[in-house]
Amino acid sequence: MSDTSPIGVFDSGIGGLTVLKEIRHLLPQESLIYLGDTARVPYGAKSKETIVRYSLNNTRLLLGLGVKMVVVACNTASAYALDELEKITDKPVIGVVEGGVVAAGRETKGKVGVIGTEATIRSGSYCNAIRNRFHGVEVISKPCPLFVSLVEEGWTDNGVASAVADEYLAELRGKVDTLVLGCTHYPLLKGVIGKTLGENVKLIDSAKETAKIVAKRLGDLKIENNSGKEGSLRFMVTDSPERSVRIGDRILGEKMISSAELVDII
Repeated sequence: MSDTSPIGVFDSGIGGLTVLKEIRHLLPQESLIYLGDTARVPYGAKSKETIVRYSLNNTRLLLGLGVKMVVVACNTASAYALDELEKITDKPVIGVVEGGVVAAGRETKGKVGVIGTEATIRSGSYCNAIRNRFHGVEVISKPCPLFVSLVEEGWTDNGVASAVADEYLAELRGKVDTLVLGCTHYPLLKGVIGKTLGENVKLIDSAKETAKIVAKRLGDLKIENNSGKEGSLRFMVTDSPERSVRIGDRILGEKMISSAELVDII
């Protein structure tokens, strides 16, 4: 059996393309639909109720396009909305928190740092999951809300990014051996974050782990695309399509996106 239906991926903005990139690399035969809610980014400063409502809207749009799976490539939405999303569909719904937790437990020597948006850190999703799954591991968390704006502006390796990283990460320096990048935007700041914390701190990007989970779930459910052909990519945003394509190409590191469709999901 071969299911050629696409996989739907959504994020509050363009950062979720880091997850899409890893899925594309691991599963090149799968067609993908990406939805970036760029009109309402970031989700991290919003209430739980608003995050859930936006996530439900995003998921319903993707389901209406016939996707066979929904990947929530947003840590904030994964932290708050996953249970509600699973209630509205019998399709598999996969978040990004699980992958980060698994990787952190595998890599740490006992002291894990977690950075993310205000809402993600407030939810305690990473801290609780790491502590429950890996007993004895110490976890320190820190919200870094401006990191999203830096990535969206393309300021990932300049003096402004360095100054913000120094300010945010000062209290983690020397206290953690592993750092979970708890926002899909943050991998674009790996260079600055790594320089700030030092080369001995392992940076955890949940995108690769999430792609592995996607592949396993497709196999378990026997809904892989076995056609042998390369899958297609459809890119949709809710605002600023030209800017989104420009930032998207920078995140992906190649010219993978030809254009962005402007959609309204309000």
